[in-house]
Amino acid sequence: MNENKEFNEWIEKLPSEAKDKFKNGLNKAFDYEPKVAIFGKTGVGKSSLTNALFGKDACPVHDVEACTRNPQEVFMKLDGDSKGIKLLDVPGIGENSERDEEYFRLYAEILKDADMVLWVLKGDDRTFTSDEEFYKTCMLPYIDKGKPFVVAVNQVDKIEPFREWDIENCKPGSIQEGNIAKKIIYVAKQFGNLPASQVVPVSANERYNLDKLTLTLVDKLPANKKFITINNMDEKIQEREEVKKEKANAFVEVINDIIDVLPISQSMKTAGKAVVSLVSKGVDAVVSVGKSLISGIGSLFGF
Repeated sequence: MNENKEFNEWIEKLPSEAKDKFKNGLNKAFDYEPKVAIFGKTGVGKSSLTNALFGKDACPVHDVEACTRNPQEVFMKLDGDSKGIKLLDVPGIGENSERDEEYFRLYAEILKDADMVLWVLKGDDRTFTSDEEFYKTCMLPYIDKGKPFVVAVNQVDKIEPFREWDIENCKPGSIQEGNIAKKIIYVAKQFGNLPASQVVPVSANERYNLDKLTLTLVDKLPANKKFITINNMDEKIQEREEVKKEKANAFVEVINDIIDVLPISQSMKTAGKAVVSLVSKGVDAVVSVGKSLISGIGSLFGF
């Protein structure tokens, strides 16, 4: 593409010191493997939601019995890339009090390393007592450190009146939508007055609202972590307009930050940023930015 060619030509004009610094900056910015911890009671659809978000059968799914007994760290790699994302699909709470005590200690250890937490609830559940207890005793210290925490209310297509669900357009009917909104407010209050914006109604099976969940999950991440996390999402999610935009903006921010510290003239920095902006807009379905552009830049430096 012309934009890629222009950017490659700009890189070629860099003095050797600046080129090395640019290479090191890229390596540092994108040498990151996001760790996403998926929590929730047994049977809420954690594994199904994880698979829907990341577009691969990352976690085993079983319709009858609890399938996630031990924490599983699943390393998912991008095609042709050495970096990926680590998904921690952990055992579900609420089976019995003895196991919950064990899981509490496990969760606390996992949270030390997690970059973001997705807590999954089931839309048609009437009580979240065990979820609330774990939230208050285990999650609050994590959240107080400013790390991303999002509650996904899964299977909202089953919220009454479930027969009103619009199958063709994959969205709730008007009365059902109102009940879903009430459920979100209820959940937010139950979780210690959590902001309602951090509680997202979704349906893994219907692929409903997965783009909003993605954007909410990465909202507070630094630009490089935001870009890499989105770049590991299911491509159908990445094709959504708002997700494309967020990914492109994050990419531009990362590259511009690297350009800002290069030992080059201000005019050359401005020229580089202008081309970066064109690249992010010119790539068809920005989904390919991470795969084509970064590999293209990398080939210039032999990495």
